[in-house]
Amino acid sequence: MSSIKLITGYEFDFPQLGLVRLTVRSNTRSITARWKNGKIQLNIPRSISEQDVFDALQKFTPSLQRNKPVLRYHDGQQIILDGLIITIKRQTLNPEKILGQARIPNSVIGVGCEWDFNNDNTTKSISRLMCKIAQRLAPEILLPHARRLAQNIGIAPLGWAISTGHRVLGKCDNNGFISLSYIIVFLPLHLREYIIYHELAHLSEMNHSSRFHQLCNKYCNGKEATYIRDLKAYKWPILR
Repeated sequence: MSSIKLITGYEFDFPQLGLVRLTVRSNTRSITARWKNGKIQLNIPRSISEQDVFDALQKFTPSLQRNKPVLRYHDGQQIILDGLIITIKRQTLNPEKILGQARIPNSVIGVGCEWDFNNDNTTKSISRLMCKIAQRLAPEILLPHARRLAQNIGIAPLGWAISTGHRVLGKCDNNGFISLSYIIVFLPLHLREYIIYHELAHLSEMNHSSRFHQLCNKYCNGKEATYIRDLKAYKWPILR
């Protein structure tokens, strides 16, 4: 295999896996890999060799092949979420485009007749548009419910916001300000609530100690472990 550049953003093809994108992280000592938007996202530490990268990918290949996400949309499909339904359907007004309409409770994605539902590019385009819809509607869908949950347990964060990250689903800063990723719109209600309760617990415990988990478990009515398992096993309706 030809040489690669060990810099963030560099992409190369790897046998049996396809396109790999590198991200160099100064705060890690290990190599991790995951699927993201149809390609491998490989996170590597700064002090590493090309051979280390190739060896890691070879080691990860069987697991990555088994866990490769297979996502396809189809005409007439409805993504039914709590507080929002996204309907995917054919449209002939602009055959070469995929159009979106973001409204609560019913949003629509119109796929032009020139797009093939079995094509990866169609899947990526629909997924991106679904994310744009969720991002636009997230404040109205997520924040009122988050405030109610906080009120129910007698906690008042400094404030709430919607963030754009895909990997970090929620964050509580040292000032008591909580951010929720718009992407949790795509979670079922009990997992949305788990993310919210997790961040609310951080208002009292800014770590993941046993006391933190006891508090989070209390907020979740004794179901924290179940919710963690459910979140890990959840099949997202978007590329992530």
